[in-house]
Amino acid sequence: MNLLKEARIAAGLSIEKAAEKLNISAGYLSQIENGHRHVSAERAEQIAKLYKKRKDEIFLPSRYAVREVSSNPA
Repeated sequence: MNLLKEARIAAGLSIEKAAEKLNISAGYLSQIENGHRHVSAERAEQIAKLYKKRKDEIFLPSRYAVREVSSNPA
């Protein structure tokens, strides 16, 4: 599971409820969560604010791709 999805779940939001609050479709949010879509800096900020996270906690700074969680320590 990636940090974006974990943050949404930790915020107590279903994908449908989060998408509704962001004024986007659940399918579009799912694509963002799964790394199939990049988002603008503004959209990344909106998502982070909704999930009560800093943008850099859940998105990579370049092109605001979803940050992945690694189970292997580096």
